[in-house]
Amino acid sequence: MAQESTIPNLRTLESGRLDEAMVTSAENAHMAQLADTLWYERRLLEYLLFKLVSANLVLIADDRRFVGPAIAEVDAVMAEIRKAEGQRSEVVAAVAREKNVSPTDVGLAFLAENAPSSLQATFEDHRKVFHELVGEIEILTRENRRLATVGLDGIQGTLGFAGGDIYDSAGRATRTPDQPVRVNRVL
Repeated sequence: MAQESTIPNLRTLESGRLDEAMVTSAENAHMAQLADTLWYERRLLEYLLFKLVSANLVLIADDRRFVGPAIAEVDAVMAEIRKAEGQRSEVVAAVAREKNVSPTDVGLAFLAENAPSSLQATFEDHRKVFHELVGEIEILTRENRRLATVGLDGIQGTLGFAGGDIYDSAGRATRTPDQPVRVNRVL
C-alpha cells in the first residue's frame, strides 16, 4: 500500500499570494505566475527547514526508532521541492523568452530589477528570504550529518564492545577489533 504524502497543501495558504489586480498585461502574467511559484517554493523551503529541525531533535535525543521516519519526511519534502523546481523552470523559460534573455540570466536579482514596479518588492523579498533559508538549511544539514555520523560510530562501537561483527561501508562484515572501539574512545 502506498504511503500518503505528509506534506500539507502549501498552495492553499493565502499569505503572500499576489493580488489579481497587479497583473496588467500578458507579460506581467508570467512574472506574477513566477512570483506565485516562488511563494510556493519558499513555503516548501520553510517546511524543509522545519523537518530538518525535527530530524535534528531526533538525532540529538539519540532515539534511533525515529531516525528513519524523520529522514523519510525530509526526503518527501525534497521530492516536492524538485517538482516545484521543474514547474518554476517552465515559467522562467517563458519570462526569459519575453525578456529576450537566456533562462540562466533570470535570477532573483534580474527579476527584482526588471519586473513591473508592482512586483519588484516581491522579488527582492524572495531574494532576501531564499538566501537566509538556504543558509539555515545548509547549516542544519551539516549538523545533522555530523550527528548521524556520531550515532553511526556509536553503533559500530557498541557492536565492537558486544563482540559482534563490525560492518564496512559496503556492508561486509569485518573482524571485530581485539579491544572494544567505544571503550577506547571513552578512555
